[in-house]
Amino acid sequence: MAALLGYRCVQLSSTDIPLIAYPPTWKYNIILIAGSSANWILGFVCLGLLRTLRTTPTLRYFLWLTMCVNLFLPSTYMTVAPIIKFGDAYYLIYELPGQWFWRSALVLAGGTICWLTFRLCRAELVRLIGSGGPAARSIAWKLIVPSYVAGGVVTVTSGLFSQLDYKVAQLQAAGGTFGVMVWLLLLPLTIPEAPTPASHPFVVPRSIGWIVAGALIGLIFIGALGPGIPL
Repeated sequence: MAALLGYRCVQLSSTDIPLIAYPPTWKYNIILIAGSSANWILGFVCLGLLRTLRTTPTLRYFLWLTMCVNLFLPSTYMTVAPIIKFGDAYYLIYELPGQWFWRSALVLAGGTICWLTFRLCRAELVRLIGSGGPAARSIAWKLIVPSYVAGGVVTVTSGLFSQLDYKVAQLQAAGGTFGVMVWLLLLPLTIPEAPTPASHPFVVPRSIGWIVAGALIGLIFIGALGPGIPL
């Protein structure tokens, strides 16, 4: 978005994408909005694919997880940023008069979107695993906990190589994964358990291709995007 508006970024990193020169406020606000908008768009694209494609359990799980991450991130940022006075949502309104009103409005809007997002992700999780019976929550835990831990570890490790101050980098990295994505850990606690087990429980088979792809992307995220790629 910065490039479309005629401004260059210094680098692309996992914790910071600074601009060489900062544009007028209205252009800068468009750049700020673009990040969350991209998350929401990708999240709903994954939702559409999840509901229309009848493909392998592995790909369906990937689409569901990608949907959850991209919907939870912007909605939670919108809720938290005005409270801690840090983040894109706060920078959109921090120069406006009537700060109490704008910050309260953003927190209320973000909280509402978080609630709707949680209900949507829970519904799609139930649709994904089917009527798992008494084992439904066990299946959900097995799908969510490894991804939550892996995503957090990779992002925090990447933040160790950031050119930002250590505390700021980890606020972005750990806060943006272990903090924001804690919604994932609440999902299994709220899914209904059917009285009888499903005849075909949802299982994600082990795939060497997905493991290799995940490892390569993790290495790029830590080794290249951690210190940053000059632009």
